[in-house]
Formats: sequence, C-alpha cells, structure tokens
Amino acid sequence: MTSQAHPFPMRDAMNASLTGQTLIVAEDRFLSSLHALEPAGVMGAAALHPLPAYAAIPDDLVRNVRVMVLEVDAGDDASLRRLAAIRAGHPTVAIIAALRQTDLSLVRALIRQGVIDVTELPFSLPQLQEQLLDAWSSQAELQSPADLGQSISLIGATGGAGATSVLTHLASALSKKNEGSRGVCLVDLDLQKGTVASYLGLEPQVSIQSLLDAGTRLDRELMQSAVTDTALGFSVIAAPSVIAPVDRIDVDHLIATIKLIQASFDYVVFDLPPMWTDWSLSLVSWSNQILLLTDTSISGLNQAKRTLNLLSSVEVPANRTGVVVNRVERGVFRSLRTPDIERTLGAPLLATIADAGPPLRAAQDQGLLISATHGKNRFSTDIAALAGMIVDGAGSDR
Repeated sequence: MTSQAHPFPMRDAMNASLTGQTLIVAEDRFLSSLHALEPAGVMGAAALHPLPAYAAIPDDLVRNVRVMVLEVDAGDDASLRRLAAIRAGHPTVAIIAALRQTDLSLVRALIRQGVIDVTELPFSLPQLQEQLLDAWSSQAELQSPADLGQSISLIGATGGAGATSVLTHLASALSKKNEGSRGVCLVDLDLQKGTVASYLGLEPQVSIQSLLDAGTRLDRELMQSAVTDTALGFSVIAAPSVIAPVDRIDVDHLIATIKLIQASFDYVVFDLPPMWTDWSLSLVSWSNQILLLTDTSISGLNQAKRTLNLLSSVEVPANRTGVVVNRVERGVFRSLRTPDIERTLGAPLLATIADAGPPLRAAQDQGLLISATHGKNRFSTDIAALAGMIVDGAGSDR
C-alpha cells in the first residue's frame, strides 16, 4: 500500500516504533478520514497503520508508543484478544478504543480492561483530536515502566477483615526491607470510610481527593503536597476527611495519578474501599500484586472465593493475586487445615497472619504500631515475612 503525505504520515512498523508518539490502528477505510487532522504539539507526529480489526499487532510497532487508537470489534474474539495482548504487553500505553457501534455495557467493559476512552467509527476529527490531547495530558507525567515503583492493592474479602491494620504494619515492614532510595507510600483510597490517617494520628491538610479532582492541574508538585511523612518509615496519602462519592472517579485520571505516585516511590500500597466500582477494578488490574485478605470464618472464605471469581472474570492474572489469612489462632487454623482452605478457594495461600487481639487495638489507639508497645510478637513477625515475599517477588520481576 502506498502511503499519502498528510499531517499524520503513514509509516512502516520500524519507523512507527521510533516515533514514541501516537499510533492509530484501524481498517484503511477509516484511516483515510484522518488526512486532514492537524497534529497538536503535545502529540507530535502520529503513525497511521492499516490493519483489520482481528489482525495481530507486532510488538515492534508498539515499542515506543505512548498513546494508541485501536479499532476493536466487540463481536470478534480475535479482536478482543488483540486488545488484551496490547494491555498485557504494553501496560503504559494509553489506549483509546475505536468502535463501530457503542453501548454502555461495552464501554464499561472496555474501561475495566484499562481502555482510557472510546471513540466512534468512522472517526470524528474534532472529537478524536480532543481525545488524543486528553490522553497525552494524562501521559505527561508518565515515567518508563522501569521507573515506576511496585504497586500493591490490598482487598478485604469482608468488612472488618483488618485490612487497614495489616496495611499500616505492612508499609512499615516494606520500608525496612526496601533497598531502594524512594521509600514506601500507603495510599488510602477508601474515600468514605478511610481510617489510615486516624490510625496513625495524622492530620494531613491535602488528601487523595485533591489529586482526583485536579484534572489537568495534576503534576508532581501537587502530588507531593498530599504526601505526609510518618515517623514509622513510610509516607501516607490520606483519604478525604469528609465522605466523598465513590462513583465519580475518572478511571484514566486515577491511573495517571497512580503512575505519578509510583514514579516517586519504590513501593505504593493501596487501601481500597469495601465495595467494587469500575475504577477499583481498573486499579486492581493495574497493580503489580493483589493481596486478598480474609479470616478463617466460613463467610470470610466464601466471600474470598467470590472475589477471586470476580477478579478472574475481569481477566486479572491469577499469579498476581495472593490470599492472606488474617487473625489466625493456632488451634483453629490447624483444625481447618491449609489444603482444605486452598481447595475451597481454588487458590493457594500466600501467607497467614496471627491474631494480635487487644494489644493491636491498644497500640492503634495511641497512633502506634504494635511493635512499639509490645516488642517482638507473632503478628509483626508474620507481617515482616509477607513483606519479604513482596520484595523478593518484585526483585525477580525486574
């Protein structure tokens, strides 16, 4: 096929991989309408690559791309697999899905898979121009994958599973094992019931809500203003002090915010709300590791299994999810038998954490970790072991 000269010049696969800019992949009949697009300064030149919606895309074509417009045929399994392959192989690429027909359920499904926006085919030039500018705005602060710290999301299978207690101690344990220089940050994304700041006796002036509401004002300086250092070796970005809606978060802006935080820390751990939303599923899909916290109760184990099934249904890789059993009492846990629990869950256990009981609550009432009030204890030992697994796993991935 002979390319035509226009502001978004057609390139072969090798040249497209060198642009480090925008790649638009669709059938040739849709690309012909883009000849009149004016390249915006933030986008630079873009590569137009004609391919059927089902055709695989060579990795070399995507290697240095930051923003991609990708034709997706929801009725074609090969097209959906192509999208999943791009998301898995190039997680830092911002993808705008180009659809011939759109409906709300399809759009929501694509957003859950990490697509940042949806545009209709044939292309509307003004709409696409605006969407590309928005995508590049969200990518402006993005670092290369090697520069991003490890992200760990902790999910409580049920309310009251002890997620915040485990996370505050885990952040401290990670800081002690971290060999990097950027530190550890705990981000409280439970916008309605987040208690990390109160657990630690902190009164931050800026919360995660300020970052989520920042829009195009989001930058490294604003992000740093929300970071509160603790005396426990890690930093905190707190939940808002007033109850905030959990259904109004823009997914692509959230991921841009998370990437900005990851670029400043070696490890970022997230305390998530107890209810599932599109954005929390997207964050979990983005995370390097997911810790599913449950206790030994039948209801807790049943809910943990349901959560594992949910994560599987949105194609979160099973090898990124680890089940952690909290509040384990020796006799009770032995009577349940680990193999039985693993068969019930359909997944192996990553770790167990001892029941700390009243000493943990007493320490938290003082804004302290349990090690500060009760010295060496089994709870802290188990948390330290879990932190070691996370650090060792992160090292093997690098």
